[in-house]
Amino acid sequence: LNAIGGSGGPSGCATGRPSTPGVVSGSCNGYDKPAYQLGLLGNPNDGVRDIPDVSLFASNGFWDAYYVTCWSDPNTDPVVGGGFTCTGAPNNWAGFGGTSVSSPIMAGIQALVNQKTGSLQGNPNPTYYSLAASSPAIFHGVTQGDIDVNCSGAFNCYGVVGTVGYGRGGRVAGTSYGGALSVSSTTFTPAYATGPAWNLATGIGSVDAYQLVMNWP
Repeated sequence: LNAIGGSGGPSGCATGRPSTPGVVSGSCNGYDKPAYQLGLLGNPNDGVRDIPDVSLFASNGFWDAYYVTCWSDPNTDPVVGGGFTCTGAPNNWAGFGGTSVSSPIMAGIQALVNQKTGSLQGNPNPTYYSLAASSPAIFHGVTQGDIDVNCSGAFNCYGVVGTVGYGRGGRVAGTSYGGALSVSSTTFTPAYATGPAWNLATGIGSVDAYQLVMNWP
């Protein structure tokens, strides 16, 4: 099994200082919640900026899933010292994933919006959230899974070896034991789960690029 997680959660210590290192405590305060997140179904009434905003495919090869790439000139790539041509079956081409790819993919989608409207948009988040509330065909809720990861320690970590998290094979000398990241230290509440509405794992959901471009106000 591979434990892969993405970032998400409420803004924590944007200002102030924690009383317990690594834990939101003491005089910590998050960034103020932006107006576009107020009142959105699923977004917590926590008074702070929550992330993420949108979700994109980011697999880096798990189950042979990744963004497929190829080079028109495979001999000039500075990173891999020779890329893959754009001929033959795509399963023989190169592939990449992670936020290193999904972030520029989202920027590319936004560039299509700029091209369609013929103008620059600035910060697109207010429009994303407005469209998510009014046009359900544009953003799709992600309803299975979570962004939970293995953990150890006394805070926001629940479980022991054999229940959740890593180390299922039994105790091994020198191994760190713990459980899974949880918003509670006494019960297993995964940090964070997906859901049909806005959630701290996938935000307003995955984006339909065509619908976003065609419905942009």
